[in-house]
Amino acid sequence: MLNIAKGVFGGMMLFLGRDMDWLFSLGLGLLVGLKLTTLLEPNSPQWMFILLVVAVGIICILPYLVYPEARYIMTGFFFGGFLLSEYGSDLLRAFFGVGLTGSTWMIFFVGAVIGAAGLGLTKEWGVMFATALAGAFLVSDVITGLSPLASALVASGLFIVGSIVQAVIMRMEKASER
Repeated sequence: MLNIAKGVFGGMMLFLGRDMDWLFSLGLGLLVGLKLTTLLEPNSPQWMFILLVVAVGIICILPYLVYPEARYIMTGFFFGGFLLSEYGSDLLRAFFGVGLTGSTWMIFFVGAVIGAAGLGLTKEWGVMFATALAGAFLVSDVITGLSPLASALVASGLFIVGSIVQAVIMRMEKASER
């Protein structure tokens, strides 16, 4: 059941992510909140885990309501950090035979700074590529039984297709506005 939800959400992000960037940012916030729960004591009350996840999700969605331009930086921060900490080592190992070593949180922070700068500078195009990349990873994760290299190649192909589809949709929307 979780794989079906992951595949559907990944497909939505892959092809419609630029139009649903608020949902992408909220999802990233919830995922990062889940990652942060590892810092809590294991015997902490359940409500603390839930509160932490929801609080980080709300922090991610607040820029959309308060200052829309900041959403690119916030989304980039969480996207870059989550992507590098979760998939960076696997991708480097699949393509180059080496992995990342060090503190997971240090790797997260490096990716977060790169992501915030990247999406802060590229804005709408950056969000389009970020959502296509996240969607590609989510959809490729649903396909089981693939080697790491095959999974990376499937994700790469999905990323290219998703980026093209989103670019075409964006051009059609911009043309209809004129």
